[in-house]
Amino acid sequence: MTRAANLWRDRFEDPRPLIVAHRGDSAHAPENTLEAACLAFEAGAEAWEFDVRLSRDGQAVVIHDAYLKRTTDAARRFKNDTRSANGRRVDSLDLADLLELDAGSWFIEAEGGPRSSLFFGTREHLSDEIVAACRSGSVRLPTLRQALRLTVESGRLANVELKIDAEEGNALVGAVLAEVAESSAEERVLISSFDHEAVARVARSAPRIATGVLSGQPLFDPGRYVREWIGADAYHSSIDALGRNPTTGKIGRSGSSRNDDRLEPFASLRRSAVPLLVFTVDDFTSNGLARRLFSLGASGVFSDFPGETIVNALSPEIEYLEDESLPE
Repeated sequence: MTRAANLWRDRFEDPRPLIVAHRGDSAHAPENTLEAACLAFEAGAEAWEFDVRLSRDGQAVVIHDAYLKRTTDAARRFKNDTRSANGRRVDSLDLADLLELDAGSWFIEAEGGPRSSLFFGTREHLSDEIVAACRSGSVRLPTLRQALRLTVESGRLANVELKIDAEEGNALVGAVLAEVAESSAEERVLISSFDHEAVARVARSAPRIATGVLSGQPLFDPGRYVREWIGADAYHSSIDALGRNPTTGKIGRSGSSRNDDRLEPFASLRRSAVPLLVFTVDDFTSNGLARRLFSLGASGVFSDFPGETIVNALSPEIEYLEDESLPE
């Protein structure tokens, strides 16, 4: 089947490893913000990944969690509202209210927290501009339209991950496709999700947009599943789903074991010509996990440290792992 022209599809034909900034340069700026995207682009990232949910009034907003507590001041702002004991859900507020929330202060708070600068160990390396923005409370949740506009104006690529809860899949897919079309961003966007029915729906209804199947669990014959059953362009796999040894970080056979099953995902994807992007890879050392993945045929990785990964993982001498030839 001839696939419509798309810059993601063109990029997958390029043998150079692709580094996708995971929620932007999220180790050096609050995740899923325009600030994080700009830092990623400055670091040289060709693409950034961000998550999208729907507001109460059906508008697409960029945020990862279903609840606002971790990355905004919603819990404090609505502390007298009994519905906010759990931090309030994204879909409990209209877009206008969501855009008033502070989405940056959490990143530099002294006590830290998941995916804060303290968590990443980057607190002392943040730019003065990012620290000032976070302290001022001026960092906001972006709308999908703002995120797409920045992507197009920067000449980069965007991986839009659909965060689908309950029965809202059709509504989110429709809202995202409408915004992508309105922003004239079809050729720069790849839409992915753990909801594979939603990915298949996008692949069928919007063939100009590239699509990716997300999975945190191993899939049987992932190449055939992605290409033939879902009709998607790429497979986005967790590290664990590829059989990483948690002690050595080694992909595939470990020690004297000849466990070809752990290399089968790579062979399956190669047979079906399906690109593999792996999340989340923050081992950016010169002989680390990113390079190991590239040596086995991964097309790219998602990284919270895109700058460091680009510098260290893309050197010309990618060393292939010993005794790990791919099965035919």
